Order: sequence, then C-alpha cells, then structure tokens
Amino acid sequence: MSVDPLLSQPRLHDLATLLPELTWLGMATDQDAILQRLGELLFELTGQRPVALYRYHPDGKAHLIHHVASPLDAPPPSPFENAAVDQNRPLPLPKDSPHWGVVRCHADHLTAATRQLLTLMLNIAGQRLRYLKSLRYEHHREQLKARRRLIVNEIRQMRDASELVRRHGDHWLSLLRAQGVALLLNDRQVMRGTTPPAGALSQLKSALAAMQRTRRTSTLSDLPANLSAALPRSRYGDLLAICMTVNKVTIGWLVLFRPHQPSHCPDSDAVSQHASWLAIEAHTAQDLADDIGVALSVIDIMHANRKLISTNDRWRRLAHRDPLTGCWNRYRLDVALAEAIAQSAQSGDPLFLLLMDIDDFKAINDQHGHSVGDDVIVHVAGLIKRRLRQQDCWGRWGGEEFMVIISRVTPEQALTMAERLCNDIARTICPAGAGRITISIGAARWQPGMGHRQLIELADDAMYRAKRAGKNRVVSADNAT
Repeated sequence: MSVDPLLSQPRLHDLATLLPELTWLGMATDQDAILQRLGELLFELTGQRPVALYRYHPDGKAHLIHHVASPLDAPPPSPFENAAVDQNRPLPLPKDSPHWGVVRCHADHLTAATRQLLTLMLNIAGQRLRYLKSLRYEHHREQLKARRRLIVNEIRQMRDASELVRRHGDHWLSLLRAQGVALLLNDRQVMRGTTPPAGALSQLKSALAAMQRTRRTSTLSDLPANLSAALPRSRYGDLLAICMTVNKVTIGWLVLFRPHQPSHCPDSDAVSQHASWLAIEAHTAQDLADDIGVALSVIDIMHANRKLISTNDRWRRLAHRDPLTGCWNRYRLDVALAEAIAQSAQSGDPLFLLLMDIDDFKAINDQHGHSVGDDVIVHVAGLIKRRLRQQDCWGRWGGEEFMVIISRVTPEQALTMAERLCNDIARTICPAGAGRITISIGAARWQPGMGHRQLIELADDAMYRAKRAGKNRVVSADNAT
C-alpha cells in the first residue's frame, strides 16, 4: 500500500490514540471492513478531506474500490511511480513490493510524528491485505485441488468438453465470481452461463490467436477496439482469457466474463466502470486453465483409445466372422479346433467334430440364383445356431459347408445331436422359396495323438460317404471305417 505524501495535520497525533486501530487493522479478517475503516481513519487524520483507495489490477491500472466523501479528480498513480518518488517530500512511500494498492487524499502540512503514524498504519493495513489475498489464493487453490480430484474420478464418464463444462462449469463461475465461461477450442465452442453469441466468440478467438505469441492472459482492454461492439461491457462486463497449452501446444482458450457493476463515481474517469480482474483471480484462472487443458487432453486420449479399441474389435470381428452369416469363419474355426484339441488332450474329455454340407446346393444356385442360395445358407446357419448348446463352437467352413465342435459328450450323445440337427433342417421350410433343404453330416471323434487336420479329414470323408449313401443323413467316421 502506498500513499501520496502531502497530508494535512491530523487530529489523532500520537501512537497511544491509534494503537487500538492499528491492532484491529493487523487482526481483521474482512477486506471490505479494512478498507472501510482505513478510509475513515485517513479521512479524520487529513482533516475530513476526501480520501480515495485504489487497487492495482493485472492490466497495470489502479481502479477505485473505496472512497470517503468524493474521489479526487486526479487520476491514480501507476504502480511503477514508486521508484521515482522524490525522497525530500514530507512522507516517503513504503518500499515493500508488490503494492496492494494506493491511497490518494488532499493535504497541506504534516509533522514528522504524523508521518511515522501514517506510514505505520498504511504498512500494517497493506501487509494485512496482502496476507488476506494470499489466504484467498490458497483457498482457491484448495478448491481447485478438490475439483481436480473430482474430475479425475469422473474422467472416464466424460465423452467431450461439453460434458466437462456441464459437470463443473457452475463451480468455476462461483469460484471466480463470473457470469459466464466459454471454452474456445480448435474445433468447437462450449459455453456456460451468460456469454456472447457464437459469432462474437469466433471473432474473440481470432483476436486471441493473433495475440498468442505475446501474452497468455488477456483482458478486454488488451483486445482490438473493433471487438467492443461485439462484446459490450454493459452486457458481458470485462473478460479474462487464458491460453490453454499442453506440451507447448495451444488447444484453445478459457474465457471468463465478469458481471457489469456500477462504478463508485460515474463522473470520474479514474473509477473502474466494471468489476476488473484482480491478480489473484488471474492466477486462479491460470491454474484452472491448466487443469482444464490436462482434463481435455486426457478425454481426447481416452476417446482416441476407445475409437482404436472399437476399430480393433471391428477388424477382429471381420477377421473371425463370416460376413454373410455372422458366424465364425474358417480361420476362427481352425483356431478353435486346435484349442479344443489341446484342452481335450489335457483334460481327457471326449471331443467330436461334425462337418456338414447342404445337399444339391449347386442346383439351388443354378435354378433360383445366387441370391436365393445366400438366403439358404443364412437359413441353415440360423437353424444350426438355435439347435446347438451355448458351449458348442460352430461356423461356416466354406461355401455351403458348416463345422460344429462338440466337447464333453458321449459318442451316442454326439450322434444324437447330429441326427436331430439333420432332421430339423429337413422338416423346416426355407423361406427363400428354394423348396426342401437337407444336409449331409460327417461325424468324427478325436483320438489322442491325432492332429486337427487329420480329424477334419476323417469328418470330411464321413460326410462324403453320407452324400454317396443318399444324402440327408449322418455318417460316423467310426462306422464308415
């Protein structure tokens, strides 16, 4: 806190009189109360002359925040004027930095004792205000940490930036006393609260992009004058824009809009016409922008991973599934049969292979066309699926051939399942108009030491024996041998 050096003779002229006031200033916990009392004390010490208190903001300007009587006409000094103060003036300015703000008041003459009292009072008040400022910043940081933990816990449930803003935007507005927040990302705009229309935000994004190399934090006064019409302070107040970067790459801007507030004195140009952003709020907004940038990057990575997993699953399905029927294809059946043989070799459970072929399928294609032939294949695949157990593996072996892998059944049970499947297909009318559909099935049992190719050859040989025996039947490789 600094003070103009020319002050009049005070009524309170000794330390004993001011001691209770100094004690209170050093222990007060409310910033507004400190400003109110400080203004009253200065007003009395300066002979009831006007007193104005200003606070420095990130834009380098001092804005009127409190006054007793009426504010002075002279504009407030810059925070950089302290170093150029004439040391011969009656009251030297405090030397500590950074200054919280500045006090201006009219004065004539001042005694040495009064200079010491005022310097002590302003130093105590300034230290207390800076301390309360640091407490508020730490409080903000703790709130951000708690919200950060909440975002981490919810991150898997968030699909995009809109979900992030929907869940946490109201807390950001409350924390920074804003009326609206907008995320201006590379590919979209996400808003919450009272914000300008999309067109004005697009203009703002272009202006911020042009300023990206010079500053990370921007206010409305930093932007080109042509944006004033698109972002009127009377409606949207002042804005605070923070560039969001992740690994030195800009992903967008966090923009906060502060509600418009009436000035303390509309007739004075030195008075702030809106609620400007304080340095502590700018620091908090920067921390928030960093958290949002990291969260958006994680969401993008998770979204990309989900797309990659989905694509891999799709390719895996295409690699393992027959495109016509949706059942396993030859490659997947080959893998499944090798796995089933390995498991049976380890457990000793019986394993059977059924290889089946649609009878007279070439004649169906020749007579009704390949489209009807495809319908017949789909019809037979559906019947096979409905007649098998959940643990049985099956699929399209190729053309009009199907394969079924059956485990943990007796030979009689395996043949019964094959017979029932053969009879059910023969009794079901094909909706494609191809007439009566039958299949021939060859069954083979795996024996220890037998490879899966050998097992397939046994089942295939039994199936062709069923064809030669009249079709629409089941032939076991054991019986054929």
